[in-house]
Amino acid sequence: MPPRTFSLDISRCSSYVCKSCLDSLRPANTRPFSITARTFSRRALRLTKPQPLASRNHNTASLDSKALQKFLEEEDDSQPDNVENNDNEPLVTYWEQDATGKRRPLRDLDEFNMSATGLDADVQKRIKNLEKDLETTISMLQQLKNQEDPQKADELYQHFKKILAVRYKGKIGPEGEEYGLLRIPGFTGAHQRTVRRLNTFFTRDTLVLGGIPKSKDIADCWKFYSSARKALSTAWENVPYEVWNFLWTLLSYEGNGVDNPNRMQHIYILSKDMKAAGVPFRDSQKLLAIEAMFIEGWEEEAIETWKKSVATLGSNPETFKQFYELGIRMLSLRGDTDRAQRAADTLLQSPHSPDPRILIPLIRALMAKSPPESDNAWNRYRQMRALLGEKMTIEDYDEIIAMFLAGDCMEYALQAFVDMMFSGAIDIRGKTRLPIFVGNHFFIGKWLKRLIGAGDLDGAYKVVVYAQSRGITTPAVQLNGLIGAWMRSETAENLQKAEALAWKMIQARLAYVHARKHGVEPEYDKPLPSPAESAISREGDQPEYICRTRASAETFCLLAESYCSRKLHGRLLELFAVLKEAEIGTTSFLMNQLIRSYSQNNDNEQAIGLYNSMTKEQGIRPDGHTFLTLFNCLSVNRLIQRDPVLARRDISLARSFFKDMVEADWTFDSAELFAQLPRTILFSMLKARDYSGFIVAARAMKEIFGFHPPDALLLELLTGIGAFQARTMRNATRVVQGKKVLDAMIRQHRMELIRQGHKGDELSEEEELEEKEAILEKIVVHKAKQYCLDLNDIKAGMDEAAHEMGVYDIVMLKDPTVIEKRLKLQKIRGEEEKL
Repeated sequence: MPPRTFSLDISRCSSYVCKSCLDSLRPANTRPFSITARTFSRRALRLTKPQPLASRNHNTASLDSKALQKFLEEEDDSQPDNVENNDNEPLVTYWEQDATGKRRPLRDLDEFNMSATGLDADVQKRIKNLEKDLETTISMLQQLKNQEDPQKADELYQHFKKILAVRYKGKIGPEGEEYGLLRIPGFTGAHQRTVRRLNTFFTRDTLVLGGIPKSKDIADCWKFYSSARKALSTAWENVPYEVWNFLWTLLSYEGNGVDNPNRMQHIYILSKDMKAAGVPFRDSQKLLAIEAMFIEGWEEEAIETWKKSVATLGSNPETFKQFYELGIRMLSLRGDTDRAQRAADTLLQSPHSPDPRILIPLIRALMAKSPPESDNAWNRYRQMRALLGEKMTIEDYDEIIAMFLAGDCMEYALQAFVDMMFSGAIDIRGKTRLPIFVGNHFFIGKWLKRLIGAGDLDGAYKVVVYAQSRGITTPAVQLNGLIGAWMRSETAENLQKAEALAWKMIQARLAYVHARKHGVEPEYDKPLPSPAESAISREGDQPEYICRTRASAETFCLLAESYCSRKLHGRLLELFAVLKEAEIGTTSFLMNQLIRSYSQNNDNEQAIGLYNSMTKEQGIRPDGHTFLTLFNCLSVNRLIQRDPVLARRDISLARSFFKDMVEADWTFDSAELFAQLPRTILFSMLKARDYSGFIVAARAMKEIFGFHPPDALLLELLTGIGAFQARTMRNATRVVQGKKVLDAMIRQHRMELIRQGHKGDELSEEEELEEKEAILEKIVVHKAKQYCLDLNDIKAGMDEAAHEMGVYDIVMLKDPTVIEKRLKLQKIRGEEEKL
């Protein structure tokens, strides 16, 4: 944190410094600051920049006629009044002191105005006439908008803005000074370059006619201003007020989806510069500066400034609400709950229509104290709920419930959820037994589902523990949802929590099985002598929560998938040992995870042996994911460098897997599997150089899968997978060359069709599919030629491959009965078009 050398006491900012004082403070060699046409240019600029300078509300997207009229009225009110009597005789004598200290009396009010502003009486008269004309125009537009033709009024207003934008913006040199260009004069030498870049930014057309500022405009504004700050600090008095006003409004803009991530940091620095330059702050600027000071780390100084502003900002009806809301947020974050509560009471009891949601940060601060002031926080929640009434949203309830859960106030959290579900008609606090419509696992399940969906996983676990203490046992399906959410987060802490809860459920399952065998009641808190004892004890000491929910097959599946993806092969074997003791049948999912784990552990023989044992001896029915896992176990898919011996063995294994896949009774259960399985089979056979098996597999999958190769797969097969996995110059060249070869194959196929009598027009959908199948086989022949094989060699081995793969009747004989029997699309025929 930077040294605390700056304290922004905004409440003491003054809006007036006399000209003689400025002259005495200005160095002798500094040119007197001329503000010729500055008053006029400020008004013109605020008309041409509707969004930033329209009002004190930073969320205003455009400047309408009312805002402009109000702006002009405020500016008129801010001008010094002529202190005269009924006879226009001056009541005071005006004096002017020059740089040498000599004083001279001024004749009248006109001479005083000229001395104070630098404008003679004629120029001031013209400005006043212009203001009257603007007021008349605005009044006319407002009347037209309210009574006659709003659309026409809006068109005239937009045209009016464009005229001002063209006339008073975008000019440079003496002409720009004449028409009141927004610019910073008076910098030469080494500082001229950075200031000139900032002045050039001011002339950007998008800032005039763009309406809502863009993120790039805000970023560029800060870039040019921050680079010019050092130069500007040498002569802050040269920066006109309209420049400060423009910088503040643009850098503080927030709304309409505009990205301004460093908004508060920029406002904090800008407020320091404005204070150094002696620029008066508007009330809205003071509030934003205090907030920026707090967010940037100057918390004590910001709160102290806020306290000093009670008599000014806190008593102004226009800033009363924003002032106390800011104070409540800052005091709550600081932990000063007593003062925050007094500020909240002052705000809520005022007639300024406060938002009761301002109590949320106060409730959070009360629950964050040690120990939490839960009763006080609950009273504040009830107060907020009473004030909001039907305007209380589900998101509001979620915030309140999360606060009580974080503070371990489970009864209050449950009561808030009951309020949300039953509109506050039921009170369960202090009851020893929950009502039947609350004290059931269906109601608790709704709460858990909402907490898990919102990402409050620790809160969901607290609900599980609390529900069991109130006699409600959470079902396994709900706890499995919590375990899965913990695992999907992939953080070390959440993975440990998921494993601990899953093993507690397994221990409850083992206790139930043990009690069922001996005909006694389960003792969930008693350790059981079993082979699983070492696996359970690894999860830590005796937990504070004795789970009574028994593990299901899904619980074992979640643990198996986690251990397999994290390559914890030893833990996975322990899990399968416990699975037998828990008397839960092995599913195809668990078998797939174990096969995958053996393959990752480079134990391919054990993986294949496990598959044969479980499918042939234990009667487990494989599914599509099983065969996807088996094909991924082949050496051509596991090894980086091809082993010829293992590759030849892969040919027989792949044909055997394909035969089992065709004969097994399974169907596709997802579009992802439908896309991955055929692709993996074709690539496995191509990398093993089983070209005959490749063509047989492609033809068989066309009949039983309804598979047709997409264009992307054809290009991948032609160039290789590696060309798409790493973006290098060599791979890019391979893809380009492969695309040329593929296009040549397509042209050759089209010429063959023309020679056979085809008209040569666009192909039908069926003809396009046949074309892709033909191109697929041509790619295989193209690959085989690299190893001195031709189409006759491939066709010679197709009969043998078809017999070994169990699809001779499907590919060679095309028996419709066999095809219908082996079809794998029964369950997804309705989704066939999607796949």
